[in-house]
Amino acid sequence: MGFKVRGYKKETGAKTKDYSLFVIACEGTEREPEYFRPFDGIDRIKVDIVEHTIGHRDSAPKQVLERAKQYIEKVGFSEADGDTLWFVVDVDKWPREQLEELASFANSSKNCHITISNPCFEVWLLYHKLANLDSTNCSTPTQTKQSLHKLEKGGYYYLNYLPLIETAIQNAKLHDSCPNHHYPKAKESKVYLLADALLDKIGKPRFDKFVAEITDKKLKRSGLANLIETKS
Repeated sequence: MGFKVRGYKKETGAKTKDYSLFVIACEGTEREPEYFRPFDGIDRIKVDIVEHTIGHRDSAPKQVLERAKQYIEKVGFSEADGDTLWFVVDVDKWPREQLEELASFANSSKNCHITISNPCFEVWLLYHKLANLDSTNCSTPTQTKQSLHKLEKGGYYYLNYLPLIETAIQNAKLHDSCPNHHYPKAKESKVYLLADALLDKIGKPRFDKFVAEITDKKLKRSGLANLIETKS
């Protein structure tokens, strides 16, 4: 779905909004954008992904912050309209001070939030299918990604995870040992805060429709794959 333009009040000509804007600034170029972008297709939800350029070394937290500032300056961001900005970053190998700088900006800015995963975004994805990660190897980002890949035949596919977002929220929230602090411990992810905010704005009826559309896409994709396999 394309950009949803802001509407106008007929009687005054003043701008009014007919959608909720979520600006998501992430360091990842694949899974984070792939995961959140489908929400932009839901009625009255606008999701803008602020990601770094593939092939460039600009994924550090301080660079994520810089890109977010450039977005706000260029595209605009309305606190009055309820626009929200979300940083989605990993502990990974980054110096703690860089993450704290990002958190400081988020905590001091209205309608701005930070969600950190430890060690990486894949921890959040694991909670879609695992009630806890006690026996899961998540010591490093590489090991965490390998654990995710082993969960199902063919590896991770985002359409298999989005319908399980409510389960992921419950699991990640339950295992958040520091709910009042932005920095998560190992095998924890704060992304459930963003997911919960999205679902709150979407509402149950629209989310159920969203899941039904995802299921239809999966069936069509599976049918095409079976057709190709049969012909070969």
